[in-house]
Amino acid sequence: MDETEFNKILQLISMISSGAEGYVRAAFADGAVSVMYYGESGPNQGVFCLVEGADCVIAYAVFRQCGQPDVLLEVMESEINPYLQASEEREICFNVYGRNTEIVQFVRGLGFSSDIEGYQLRYAGNHPVEAEPAALLQEGGFTPEMLESFIALFDGAYEQLNRDNGWDTDQYRREPEPFLATLAAYEAESRVRSFWIRGSLVGAYITEGEYICDIVVAPEYQNRGYGGIILKHCINRMREQGDGNIFLRVAGSNAGAKRLYERNHFVETACFAEHTYRR
Repeated sequence: MDETEFNKILQLISMISSGAEGYVRAAFADGAVSVMYYGESGPNQGVFCLVEGADCVIAYAVFRQCGQPDVLLEVMESEINPYLQASEEREICFNVYGRNTEIVQFVRGLGFSSDIEGYQLRYAGNHPVEAEPAALLQEGGFTPEMLESFIALFDGAYEQLNRDNGWDTDQYRREPEPFLATLAAYEAESRVRSFWIRGSLVGAYITEGEYICDIVVAPEYQNRGYGGIILKHCINRMREQGDGNIFLRVAGSNAGAKRLYERNHFVETACFAEHTYRR
């Protein structure tokens, strides 16, 4: 494979997410990628490849044009089926460009379950954000004494999204010790910020490198402008720390959050549908 083709394949994979592109790039360096289909012209333009690791196998499918889907689906089925046998002990994942809906439906028909589908957004603003007045908001980080407030915040903020997608609810309430350890690790790296009003936790955000991992507002404080205030604080803090790009992921069902981000100069850069095979 020449460098031009290599870069075009990575550019296609980035349409799923920048994380997927980075993972596949590293796997190429390790010789762990098998390209099963690649087309630059004709009815099917895109790539289907497999990345094999010791513990997992991940298939990636991204097509800018899918004019003869039957040809692609036949290739995909013949290549992925050997990994779906009972003798295969590794985790099998299949990540698809979210707008390739025919491929998404095909993958689910093979027995893969949806983990999450949605969008990756990138902050496209060029100047520091003019932060809105935060009047009564008091900023902090995280201490163990805050755990109960954080559990209520995260379980409450994500409850409706989890219900809409058939995911478990109250996961932080059921597993407080891992959540405490995770938050303590974030605090040690200055990655978590919390916002309070008179001792009540309004919202929080967590970052990692160039990613906003979580930004949550308690249900009783939603639709009152606090989400925008906290988001702008997060953007300014990340820019002050020298992070170049600022990315975040939003579930496809969370249309309200996507609109909030787009109003604050985030633009869509990728669309993903991630799956895991359930034996």
